[in-house]
Amino acid sequence: MNRERMKELAESQFAERQTATTIVAGSQPNTLNINGRGYELVKNYREAYDEAMLAARFSTFLEKYDYLVGDIASGQLRLRGFYEQGTPGIARNQQINALEDYLFEDINFGAPYFVLHNLEPHQVEEKEDEPKARKSRHRHRNHGKKDNGKAEIDEKKKPVNKKQGPKPKNSEVKVKGKSNRRHFEVRERKAEKPESKGTQA
Repeated sequence: MNRERMKELAESQFAERQTATTIVAGSQPNTLNINGRGYELVKNYREAYDEAMLAARFSTFLEKYDYLVGDIASGQLRLRGFYEQGTPGIARNQQINALEDYLFEDINFGAPYFVLHNLEPHQVEEKEDEPKARKSRHRHRNHGKKDNGKAEIDEKKKPVNKKQGPKPKNSEVKVKGKSNRRHFEVRERKAEKPESKGTQA
């Protein structure tokens, strides 16, 4: 697929998304209706709010959030949802009081952004995808094993400790060098002559 064809597909998809979302200006300044629900434009840093881009990126999934933050990077709008501060059961990084952290850590420095307050948040039913057929992990673990129809018993394997016999009496170990660099040297002892038990004169 060449670049022109990909660009045409992206533009047609952009137009489809725009027609699926209706945005109407509200009766008050800085208010608007998206798909019949009220929103208020709380912050519009560097004139980031663009109705056409919002219409193309908006999804009904975002209607459950109390706040929507949109930032623009490389000509693309990215939307992120936040809940009201103090919402029970919601992590702090998903609440609106974490907005400043999000702006400093996740968006480009100085990038234009806007904040929309959802005046009518509601629960959105998430569509469950069809369950994918799970592949058994067991199948992948049996490389090279043949199934003979019998149950397999796992054997416990332990390393065998060889018993060391008595040390030979005629060897000697000497340590050479400093304590941090030791070299061991094993030498055989010279056979000792047994002392005679008294000399008779």
